[in-house]
Amino acid sequence: MLDDARAPRRPGGHGSGRGRPRDPELDRRVLETTLGLLAEVGYGGLTVAEVARRAQVGKPAVYRRWAGKSQLVVEALVTQLRPQGDAGAGSVVEDLTGLIGELVHLLTRTPLGRVLPGLVSEMATDPVLAESYRRLIIGPNQQRWWSAVERGIGRGELVAETDVDAVVNALAGPLYLRVLITGEPVPDDYAATAVGMVLARYGATAPHSRPMEKEG
Repeated sequence: MLDDARAPRRPGGHGSGRGRPRDPELDRRVLETTLGLLAEVGYGGLTVAEVARRAQVGKPAVYRRWAGKSQLVVEALVTQLRPQGDAGAGSVVEDLTGLIGELVHLLTRTPLGRVLPGLVSEMATDPVLAESYRRLIIGPNQQRWWSAVERGIGRGELVAETDVDAVVNALAGPLYLRVLITGEPVPDDYAATAVGMVLARYGATAPHSRPMEKEG
């Protein structure tokens, strides 16, 4: 089996700052193997030993990179988060529509979407997994959504009193509900409908946002 010297630390990992540089090919193989095993057996059935065996690396080499199973799994899932272009390049409608499209793809066409229901169940009893998932996956993605809404407010596309959290929850929440609870497919027009509802409530040109004319 392949092995390596003590590796430098990485986000969520466990290596020290000493030793020769990390081997990107070994990292890639371990993470891809982790994703494949997750799809087969879920989080509960995955073991570091089996990941190491399938990736043809020594188990100590895995532990030098990742503190344990939860960090390994979360970092493997992070590799599925690939933003589509510059989220701040367009109007608030374009930004939010793009973010919805990314999330739909993530939840329906990647390993994360396939294992998410079981992963959420495991997070209820594994606080280390829950903290890593929220910090490395949920947090950065929430920030992109918040930033898109805040840019819309700053450009005057949304009213100043827009409730940013309410907007993000209204757009993303139903997608997670379908994946985790109901199992219903996401309608093709979901993005247009959801963004339209946001504009109807908080859009700067919506009827409620226009100043009332004085009588008389």
